[in-house]
Amino acid sequence: MLRSMIFPCAALSMLAIEIAGCGASRDVEVTGNVSAAATVQVQGPILLQFLDVLADGQAPTVAQSMKLDALGAFTQKVPLEGKQLIVRAINDTDGNGACSSGEAWVDAKADISSDDKVGPVSLALISAECAK
Repeated sequence: MLRSMIFPCAALSMLAIEIAGCGASRDVEVTGNVSAAATVQVQGPILLQFLDVLADGQAPTVAQSMKLDALGAFTQKVPLEGKQLIVRAINDTDGNGACSSGEAWVDAKADISSDDKVGPVSLALISAECAK
């Protein structure tokens, strides 16, 4: 009796794990360019964060991050669930992975097209207080 129950239980467990692991995310190709306002001096790496916008009133979550060595173009595949995303660029001079006082930054909200592409997104770094 016990042996006859092992296979069905194992199969159901594997199915449950597979279903739980499957989300509605898909790989979205995001392209864009990071520049800086003429009044902004940029030094060091540019941190790009891709935030998934899931629903109104729900805080966006960072789906993926990447670094650029300098201002310029980028292309990145990002796993996203929502219909929109926020792309945030930070001149992360202190290397803490977040916007800190005195660092230039900017973000832009964009819609994801039906073919799972976004862009090109234009980001021009500015000197401003960090978003909360």
